[in-house]
Amino acid sequence: MDRTESQMLIIFGASGDLTARKLIPALYHLHCGGHLPKKFLVLGVSRSPLSDDDFRDRVAYKSSYLNGGDNEIDSEQLSHFADKLFYHDIGNSYEDSYESLAERINSLNTEFNTLHNFIFYLSTPPSIYEVIAKNLSEQSLTQQNKGWKRMIVEKPFGYDLASARELNNSLHQYFNEEQIFRIDHYLGKETVQNLLVTRFANSIFEPLWNRNYIQHVEITNAESVGVEKRGGYYDSSGALRDMFQNHLLQIVSLVVMEPPIGAKAEEIRNEKVKA
Repeated sequence: MDRTESQMLIIFGASGDLTARKLIPALYHLHCGGHLPKKFLVLGVSRSPLSDDDFRDRVAYKSSYLNGGDNEIDSEQLSHFADKLFYHDIGNSYEDSYESLAERINSLNTEFNTLHNFIFYLSTPPSIYEVIAKNLSEQSLTQQNKGWKRMIVEKPFGYDLASARELNNSLHQYFNEEQIFRIDHYLGKETVQNLLVTRFANSIFEPLWNRNYIQHVEITNAESVGVEKRGGYYDSSGALRDMFQNHLLQIVSLVVMEPPIGAKAEEIRNEKVKA
């Protein structure tokens, strides 16, 4: 992330599990490490009737996820970070009320001078990705004549191959391909990131990582967190789609892929797809 580039991160589904457990803690640690732009703020968007202070309490001041179970929270750092957090109640549905959302975004943009650089993070069911993208476009929030715009979408990306392709086509009506980032947060885990280094930059393992020396591969996914409050999500997606077709297949592809021609994201992606 360019620390000189002012920007606003707008998180849809901000009252959900992913925001509290993963997104806000990650941003907090970036803040503590001095890796966020000087002019950076987060606008959480969801249907829960929360104020800015309610949101800050939920994901920052009263959160049990920020320290990662290691160190005490620095109260001064936490206060400075919480000042960057804002919230907008979008009402009963993600299908309307975008006029007021646009007003809030533009107001914060003017107040904090984020230069119309917006990242839209969709931590919501894929079924409403197109609805959100369409409404953002209608409010002129996707135009790049002033600042850049990005959209980040989480897994699962569609229910099956046909729905994934349909979803892809629908997003392209409002965002260019270079604006869309489809992510799998498992790839951000340190152990997963070290796989490529272990395989291709280690003179001990690299020549042995092939069918002549490896009898079988076993990938174990053991988590201590259960379904908890995500029953509605699991009813529609299920554990197989939640874990296997994204997280675990991503790890499998890193384990079995051939060496990429370079270290660029698209070069690594191309080899993963071949695998």
